[in-house]
Amino acid sequence: MIYGERIKQIRELMGWTQKDASKQLGVSQPLMAKVEGDRVHAPDQLVENLSMISGFSRAFFSREPESDFPAGSLLFRAHAVMTVKEAAEMYRYAQITFGVFRTMLTKRNFKPFPLNLPVGVSSDPREAASVTRSELGLSPDRPIPNLTNALEKAGILILALPKPFEHREAFSLWAGFDRSRPVIVLAGGKVGDRLRMNIAHELGHLVMHKPIVNPVREIEEQAFQFAAEFLMPANRMRLEINTPVNLDTFASLKQRWGVSIAALIVRARDLEIIKQRKYAELFQQLSARGWRMREPRMFDVAIEKPRAIRQIAEIIYGNPIRYKKLAEDVAMPESFVRSMIEAHAKKVPDQVTQERTEEIQKPKGEVLTFGKPKQMVS
Repeated sequence: MIYGERIKQIRELMGWTQKDASKQLGVSQPLMAKVEGDRVHAPDQLVENLSMISGFSRAFFSREPESDFPAGSLLFRAHAVMTVKEAAEMYRYAQITFGVFRTMLTKRNFKPFPLNLPVGVSSDPREAASVTRSELGLSPDRPIPNLTNALEKAGILILALPKPFEHREAFSLWAGFDRSRPVIVLAGGKVGDRLRMNIAHELGHLVMHKPIVNPVREIEEQAFQFAAEFLMPANRMRLEINTPVNLDTFASLKQRWGVSIAALIVRARDLEIIKQRKYAELFQQLSARGWRMREPRMFDVAIEKPRAIRQIAEIIYGNPIRYKKLAEDVAMPESFVRSMIEAHAKKVPDQVTQERTEEIQKPKGEVLTFGKPKQMVS
């Protein structure tokens, strides 16, 4: 059986509209719509053409589609100029990556590991950030050396996509049939400081917005405030940002806190450490130096790649990974699978303890799962 949803999945993954696909595959647009909606059987020639162009075999289109990966914050955080087509493409990359992760888990029994993530915390982003730092075992007011690693150890699945998306950098969701698996999805090609801010923003959504009940604008503002407090705690910022300040002041703090110079300037203004006039002056200087779009490489923050998916692939398929076998197991092109896995870190950042690896490897007769998040109320 050929599933219409699989055809739609690959069509959107390739960035095609139905009209684009109908031209590429030599069928009418109405027929394409009916095939994707499973209202008619997919013609063999259509499947053959799509397989040849995309590299995905017929076996892939015969696999039952995933139904446990919602769009999450992608639905409401899309940039104003982000097209429906671009959003769909990003979603499909993430969905397929999650599908590979889920398939790999079925190849071996893994021990469940706990989820140390508070959910339903106070609607006050500052309080939510403080509680989250505490639950993750982080200092209340010190820099977080490797945010990605800290969240993976807490049980959050972070997916790195192998390509950039111009108008979207990250989104988050609760996956699984019981919506108990927290996931953060990261587009490729982002600098380290921006990546960390995006991760913290999506963490805010996971912590505060399950379920989503407030207006979108309010939700977004809360997530931005959460990220600022989580990465740049107010009490510590008031101690470390000593006036008078200049760009060198914030460049030095960037190295310590792992956030952009621009983010630190905004934080100083929001905490009333500097006045609006000084804030405007500093941003004028950023623009004059060409730092608004890209801050100097000498101040770059290391890019934190997530590790979990590649680590599981190494456990099952060896190191180096036998990509041909993995590609056969997921019925996908080997080059596609390779790019997907290699978007993740080769080894755990900052040498996370061997005990962590051993815990993942211990077979316990259970599939790797997440525990229930801690429910907290204000």
